[in-house]
Amino acid sequence: MSSSAVVNRANKATATQLEECLSTPRELNGVRLHLAVKTSSELSGVERERVWSIFENNMRLLYATSSFGWDPRSKKEEMFHPQARLILCERCDDAFLSSEPFPSESRMVAYTILRFEREAKQDVVYCYELQVTEQSRGLGLGKLLTSALSDIGSQWGMKKVMLTVFKANSAALAFYKSLGFDLDISSPGLVEEDGWQDEDELDCDYVILSKFIP
Repeated sequence: MSSSAVVNRANKATATQLEECLSTPRELNGVRLHLAVKTSSELSGVERERVWSIFENNMRLLYATSSFGWDPRSKKEEMFHPQARLILCERCDDAFLSSEPFPSESRMVAYTILRFEREAKQDVVYCYELQVTEQSRGLGLGKLLTSALSDIGSQWGMKKVMLTVFKANSAALAFYKSLGFDLDISSPGLVEEDGWQDEDELDCDYVILSKFIP
């Protein structure tokens, strides 16, 4: 994969520098939240286990029935890659914390994992994961984290946000479409149909979506 001066500069940014692009703490729909940016090496053992647990609960079945297969070792290498940056979202409202048996471990309710990359001669924020726990869905956390990706990308010179979604994950496809994401030119095996895209190659079970950063 090729790189650029802009991507190289962004990849040298510290987690603190990236976190300065965000507004935190936040309140969303009456829920107090805290966003923090960390590199994979800065995660505590508890944080790393929580990130993986949320991913496994949300995605194991989709991966197991996909062409990728369920391969925890390979997926962990991708998620905790040295160049990965994680935006962690914690709930800080008293009602939530008092209802949880292990608040210190369960207050992380959502996260996104990003990398700065060069794709098709464009500098992009590539979203490798965006996960929200089942108990905290419907609060707008996915939209919040997607906005955070754009905020970081904008301040570090990226042109768009990109991500990969399984075609079987209809809820995720609808969510990203509602935020203005569309099929990226690099998405394989697709043909245009009624303004959206549909598969042309039956063995391709994922799409690549993107959205330009204003």
